[in-house]
Amino acid sequence: MAATVFGAARYGVVDDSTATGLLVGNISYSYTSEQAFAKDHIGCDVGMSIYNDSTEISISGVVKTKATGLVPDIAAALTLANSSADTLGLDSKNLFTTPSGAGVIVTGANLNRVNSEFENGEVTAVYKPLVSVSSPTVLT
Repeated sequence: MAATVFGAARYGVVDDSTATGLLVGNISYSYTSEQAFAKDHIGCDVGMSIYNDSTEISISGVVKTKATGLVPDIAAALTLANSSADTLGLDSKNLFTTPSGAGVIVTGANLNRVNSEFENGEVTAVYKPLVSVSSPTVLT
């Protein structure tokens, strides 16, 4: 039997009876890059290149179940409502590459259903500034 929930807000998010996603309770960002070093004639590092900057995003919260619940497809572009590049932590303060049609791509998901609690979900995603999500190509 489904639970009956009283009240208009949970976790500071207004209830949306048509939602099928996640009411975000926690979100975190991990900024990474790769490094290459140039050595001199005796093997000491004299130059450094930092490249391939990216952001890994972890999101968790309560699932607002309406028929399908939380069903993110692996490799799908992820959209967070009421967000922008700045609020996603994907702005120039944290990454140095100018984005080119980039977006957030789902790399993993977890759904947790417990008998006496709300349904919880977790999504992990990656943001690569030079990977465009506007026109994916599928090879068959």
